Amino acid sequence: MHTYTHTYTHTHTALLHWPAFHNGAAAGLALVPVAGATIHHSWVVYNKPRVTAHVHTHVHTHAHRTAALLHWPAFHNGAAAGLALVPVAGATIHHSWVVYNKPRGTQDMSTEHAGFLLALGLNGHLRDMPFMNIYEYLVKCNEMISVGLLLGLAATYRGTMDVQATKMMSIHLEPLLPPTSIELDIQQNILVAALLGVGLIYQGTCHAHYAQVLLNEIGKPPGPEMENCVEREGYALAAGLALGLVCVGAAHAAPAHLATRLRAYVLGADRRTLHAAREWCGGNADVTAPGATLALGLLFLRAGDCAPAAWLRAPATPYLLDFVRPDLLMLRVVARGLILWDSIEASEEWIEDQVPATIKPYCFVKPTEENIDYEAMNQAYCNIVAGACFALGLRFAGSGDEEARDAVLQTCARLLGARGRRLADLAGAATLETCLCVCLLAAGMIMSGRGDVAVLRLCRRLRARTAHPARPARPAHAHPAPPALSHGAQMAVHCTIGLLFLAGGRGTLSTSKTAVAALLIAFFPKFPTHSEDNRYHLQAFRHLYVLAVEPRLILPRDLDTGKLCYAHIQVVDLQGVVKEMKAPCIIPELDTLKEVKINDPRYWPIVFQRDQNWDQLKTFLEYTWCIDIKQRAGCLSYVSDPQGFLTILAQTLTLDKTNIWLATPENIELFTNDDKVRSFVKHYLTSETSSSKICANCLLVSKKRGKAEGLVKQCQCRKYSKEEEEHVQALSMVTYECLVKDILCALPIWTTFLKMIKAMKSEPTSYQVWQVKLVVSQVARQARGAAAEMCVDGQDAAAEPLISAEFALAVQQRVCAVLDSWEPRLAAQLRRYLGLSGGRRVGAEWRAALAAYVLYHELSAGAGAGLGPGAGAGSVACARGPLGALAASALAPLLS
Repeated sequence: MHTYTHTYTHTHTALLHWPAFHNGAAAGLALVPVAGATIHHSWVVYNKPRVTAHVHTHVHTHAHRTAALLHWPAFHNGAAAGLALVPVAGATIHHSWVVYNKPRGTQDMSTEHAGFLLALGLNGHLRDMPFMNIYEYLVKCNEMISVGLLLGLAATYRGTMDVQATKMMSIHLEPLLPPTSIELDIQQNILVAALLGVGLIYQGTCHAHYAQVLLNEIGKPPGPEMENCVEREGYALAAGLALGLVCVGAAHAAPAHLATRLRAYVLGADRRTLHAAREWCGGNADVTAPGATLALGLLFLRAGDCAPAAWLRAPATPYLLDFVRPDLLMLRVVARGLILWDSIEASEEWIEDQVPATIKPYCFVKPTEENIDYEAMNQAYCNIVAGACFALGLRFAGSGDEEARDAVLQTCARLLGARGRRLADLAGAATLETCLCVCLLAAGMIMSGRGDVAVLRLCRRLRARTAHPARPARPAHAHPAPPALSHGAQMAVHCTIGLLFLAGGRGTLSTSKTAVAALLIAFFPKFPTHSEDNRYHLQAFRHLYVLAVEPRLILPRDLDTGKLCYAHIQVVDLQGVVKEMKAPCIIPELDTLKEVKINDPRYWPIVFQRDQNWDQLKTFLEYTWCIDIKQRAGCLSYVSDPQGFLTILAQTLTLDKTNIWLATPENIELFTNDDKVRSFVKHYLTSETSSSKICANCLLVSKKRGKAEGLVKQCQCRKYSKEEEEHVQALSMVTYECLVKDILCALPIWTTFLKMIKAMKSEPTSYQVWQVKLVVSQVARQARGAAAEMCVDGQDAAAEPLISAEFALAVQQRVCAVLDSWEPRLAAQLRRYLGLSGGRRVGAEWRAALAAYVLYHELSAGAGAGLGPGAGAGSVACARGPLGALAASALAPLLS
């Protein structure tokens, strides 16, 4: 950084050389000559600059100030670059990549790298980094690097109570060191970062020792020699937030004296002992109240206890109002909302109910009473309303609740409207700006990840309020232009825009206990006045919102085309309440759901259940981002058919089971756009005999004949025979069946069965017969099971079998037709095989047919022996047992 600043100084100085020269020339020409007299040389000598280095010193100081103003913007830029690294399949960035890509040496240690380390820690990528490499970072004593690394390390090991990470934090904090340890001179920002890091490492553990240490640090006195009097507000706030993290939502498990001590820090204590700074033993309430208030709210998070909530109630009388700073009222309302979490309502009435009735009559009205402090009343009203909106934003963070958003935006509209009235001066422009930004952040938290247009429109309106050096003059009767937003307000506006498009629209905010604590730390309603302001709130804490981000975007993708599509989904919460949504959409928090289902008539259903494949849903949401769904046959996407008219027309052919027997190539092409299927239909199922088209076979034959005869102009193919037409019809029926049921993978199998049936007419084999018998018996068994199954109300209907009973029956009938055609020639051979009189030996050419016939009908050799010459089919059936009934009807005309 020193080398960069030195180079910048020289460059900046060189740019001022000739402008300074021209400035001096203009000053010399301004000297008016008097009566032709000349200026004496002694005047020139004695008026030259005494110290040449004065200009260089001034420029050098200006360069240092300019470089200092870029420290934290560069830190945030590095953090944004680190957060842009997308995790892939749960893998973490290896520590060697971080180590070998860091800036070399202390002088080149960039501020952007400090923010980059923080971002890596927030995403959990510092877990594999050896602590020796961490020591090499810390030994450089670079303030920005230490802040980013400590916070990133604490975020990586949050809630684990890791010993090594705790040691890294403890060496920077005096209360965690032994009493005889050497006192270290550590920058204030590093102390604040290490203090909050302890809270992150012991998050949710309710550790008694660290809770007591953090409690003492909230009210830490400035010391007898005033060594701790610099920026105590930020240190006390960090201690309170860390205490809230350690004991978040664990009021009943925490030590009993925590609530009492925190109440003393919030409301002040008795005047027992005075320190050098004339502060009470309870501490300066202006210093300790912010951190203690939020710690009290996090301690009793969602507890619903009335006693702590009563401590944080806004003063009900103007007299009591004089003892509380207006900005502390905002924090009290926020903490009270955390305690009474379930009582928060998404309405304007709830926001107004937080304002005491004694304050409302004096808000934004013309002062008429001399004994009323109207400025205090208006400031209290604005802060209370802003605190209520912030609590509402935390309660409905990431939910997309439109009623909550409208309530917050209505409050923003009232604050914006107050700017144009003179009565708004009673509250002050700074107060209105801060409260407006707090409400805007609340709206951003509610609509996070959804890109809401209403909130974005308000952000654009406020973002346009920038300071212009030269504005055109406005008419005297026109309203005054709104003042430009301060640095902190611009930061709040841009944070809101980032929340609206969080993770590129793939993520949103969670409302778990730890997530609420992270949001409270990141969006603490006290904004910096300039880019280097860390007095009340360390700017690095603004990035901790990442700990509350949760990917919940359901993004359907068509499995065949690979394109994103729309689909209706169904979510069921833990209470059994069903909610219908249309994806792409952000679903509710996974902790509140027990089932997510793709429930769209145009796509095949996919069900994710908590006790079965819930981890697979989390993997889809976090890493894959898309869920592949299969489109049903005869259905079009919502982009191609928004109203569903074409889909309904195609489904009339799908649902009617009689259409399978009349399947034509034209009907088949209605259900698919697959080039492979269309090519199959064109070459195998379509017979073109018209004179306008020539088939490929005739075209090839004409080319082989030679060019002298010329090409034929019409198809010379013969028409299909009856047997071929039946085979094509069966093939069309099979293709239609597979296409309608989305089982094209079964088409080669059914084609093989049709080839078997066709081959049985000339070359029958036992293998072919067994394949047909297995398929028929399997379908019959499934049909009997489906008929015996009882349908329960509320349950989904059973899926249609892969092989329909109608198609299996058709295959069976075709086989029976082939066997029936053999019966006149096999009658005598069958009588001989069964041991009946009148039979003769079969010829060699019909032995295969006889074997297939006997195997299909399950006839035993010699089953009719001993029954006498008059035995018929019924006698043979009785002799065979229960399976003889199958062949009785077939053998009746042969054996009678």
